[in-house]
This record gives sequence, structure tokens and C-alpha cells, in this order.
Amino acid sequence: MHNLVKNQNNIYTYRRTVQTHSIRVSLLTKDKLEALQLVEHINTTLDLVYPLKKHEAVKIVHATLHKFQPIFHKQRIAKVQQYLGLDLSQGTGELLSYVVEKYIDEKLRTKAWAEKTYLGYKVIYNNLITLLKDKCFRNIGAVDAQQVKNALQKLPSNLNKKAEYRDKPINRILKMDIPVAHLMSIKTINTMLGCYSELFKWAIKNGYASTNVFDGMLLKDSRKARDLRSPFNPSDLKRIFSDSVIRNPHKNWQKWLPVLGLYTGARLNELCQFQKKDIAKVEGYWCISITDSGSSQILKSVSSKRVIPIHKKLIELGFIDYVNSTGTAQNNMIFPDLKLLNERYSHTPSRWFSNIKNRVIDDSDRKSFHSFRHTFVDYLYNKLKLQGNPLVKALLGHSDSEITSGVYGSSFEIEDLNKIIQSLDFDAYGIST
Repeated sequence: MHNLVKNQNNIYTYRRTVQTHSIRVSLLTKDKLEALQLVEHINTTLDLVYPLKKHEAVKIVHATLHKFQPIFHKQRIAKVQQYLGLDLSQGTGELLSYVVEKYIDEKLRTKAWAEKTYLGYKVIYNNLITLLKDKCFRNIGAVDAQQVKNALQKLPSNLNKKAEYRDKPINRILKMDIPVAHLMSIKTINTMLGCYSELFKWAIKNGYASTNVFDGMLLKDSRKARDLRSPFNPSDLKRIFSDSVIRNPHKNWQKWLPVLGLYTGARLNELCQFQKKDIAKVEGYWCISITDSGSSQILKSVSSKRVIPIHKKLIELGFIDYVNSTGTAQNNMIFPDLKLLNERYSHTPSRWFSNIKNRVIDDSDRKSFHSFRHTFVDYLYNKLKLQGNPLVKALLGHSDSEITSGVYGSSFEIEDLNKIIQSLDFDAYGIST
């Protein structure tokens, strides 16, 4: 049929000439019979309103596909279920896989997800489909949600990457004795459960469900946040700052991010998104402003907005001179080489530092760039005995801080913050000029 062509991936495409213009629309199927039936429906619809303009024809083609593709999808699923001997009496209505497909399609169509985000979510939702055996969406209840929650706690992290789990079906993995160290973290499990809850919220709005069975299913994490990642010990710091990659950086951010993390206790993305306006004198002291005032700047929470005096070591190393070299525009990025990805600038530095710490630190599993923040906190708490001090909470941007951003501008408060920062002493760890 002249309206039907196949691309290099064996997917059929509808082709037709409309008033000297050629239109091509993917039919999203490799099944020739299904493609022929879709072409017949499309041609019948177009012929009813012919002649028409190209953009009108394209609209009609998409509308026709939107109407008939779900029907073919159900037929394909039914054939597969019948072939595999699955229970087809579980109820009528859309299958889980169909609703997931529609949900993902909307996210992509509205550009709510970037490509990498989509790939990550696709794995998460494929796991749900497998765990629930692609049952009828309306028949998924609280018992099913609890079973999913229980199963996730028995599954290893990165099961599609680790060789010992990669080629095994989930049902088989669930019967294995997985080492505790291999299991998914509470944070990862809660991320997945949160995704499933978002799916059901969308499904309710779009008429596929009446109840969010994953609402309130998150695991309670009794661990304190500081216990989830370990601080660097003296040996770690010496190894990190004596590493050739750190001492001979190829990019400016490679030189500055580790020492900034150590002497400010700031989170990685907070440092990566610095603009020139964020480094300035406040009441006579050089300070860094952690803020979301820039168009691409984000913060973890409202309390994360804060001011941190700059340690004399950073000034000695030339940080202020470097900032001044980045141009005159106040919205200039301090580290212009870093690219925004999924609303963050920290993607590349995180991977870069992870490679370094995995190479130079023996017990690296519970350590990351965030360990600089824990090292900063440990020094203030253990060396300076400042645990519970509201000024320390202000430096960290903690939600229970008794000092709000409105205080900054008081020379007394900035002076006290500066005294704490200048008390930090990491000279013994090989941080060179």
C-alpha cells in the first residue's frame, strides 16, 4: 500500500500527499496487519473531509491514531496474556501498562521530563508492572500496594546493572538471599513509592482510578540525616587533596568545589550555581550568599537561604581574585563550564568527584561530596563544641534555625558567623596554594 512505509527500525509510518505537501506520521507499530487497519481508518476519515490543508490533515491523523491505538494495544496485551496463560478474569478496564504508557506519554509531550528523567522513570514503572503482573488498573488495591512495598524492601539496588541480578527476572530475585549491603536504600524505595503515588494521582484526575492506593506508603526512616553519609576522616582528606586530579585541575570548578565544600559546609549544587552577585562584602566581611534569586538557582528548602563568611584560606588561595576574573555582569556564573541538567548544575561535578573518592578512599560506599558538609559539621560540633548553637544552624541552613535571613545585615551576627568560620583549621590536610 502506497500510504505505508517502514523505517529503519521496522516501525510503520503513514504517508500521504495533501495538496502537493507530503505528510508522514509514525503509526508506532511493527505489526503490518495493525498498520494496515490504522491506514484504512485514517484514509476513511480524511476522505470524509477532503480537500483540506496539511496541518488539518496531520491533526486528523493524530486524532484517528489516538482513538484506535488503545484498542490495538488492548488486543496485543490480551494475546500476550493468553499465550502466557495469565489470568484474564481479573476484571475489565485498562491494564496497568496502558495507564503507565498514557502517563509517560503526557509527561514527554508536555516536556515535563527530560530524556534522562524519562529513562529512569521508565525503569521504575516497568518494575511496578512486573510486580503486579500487569493487572487491571482499577483492580489494584491497598493489598497490592503493600505487596509492592514489601517486595521493594527485598530487591537489590541497580538490579539492572549488577551482573549477579541483571539477567534474572524480579520474581526469581525476590526468592534469593540478597546481602543487606546490596538492598535498596530507604530513600530509593521511598522515591519509587512516591512515583507510584504520583501515577495514581494522575490516574484519578484522568478517570482511570478512584483511590490512590500508594498514598501514605512511604517508609519511615529513623536514621538521622547525618548518619546516612559519613564525614571524611583525616586520612581521607589527605588522600583527596594530594590526588593529582585535584592538584592539577583542568577546569576551574575542579579546583574550587572541594575546598569550598570543606570550608563552607554548603551542598554541592548550592556551590555549582554561584553567580557573581552571590560573592560580596557584608558589613566588611567577604561572604557567600546561598540563594535562589537567580533564574536557574534552586534551594532544598526556604531555610537553605543563608550567608556564609568566606574563610581566610579561600581568600589566600585566590578565590576572590578568581570571582573578579569572571566578568562584570552580576548574573555571570562563577563556574560557566557547568551545564544545567534536570534543574541542577551538579551532575558533572558529582560524577567527577565520585570517581576520585572511589579511587583514593578505601571505605567509599558511604562517602560522597556531601561528606565535606558532614566534615564541616563534625569540626564545629566536636572540635569547637558548638552543637546546638543557633549560629551553626544558620550556617548550615537548617530548618530549625532560630536565625532567619532577616538577621543578616546585622554586623553583630555577621561578625559572630565569621568568627566561627575562621576557627576552622584544615591546613594539616594538604590543601595547597
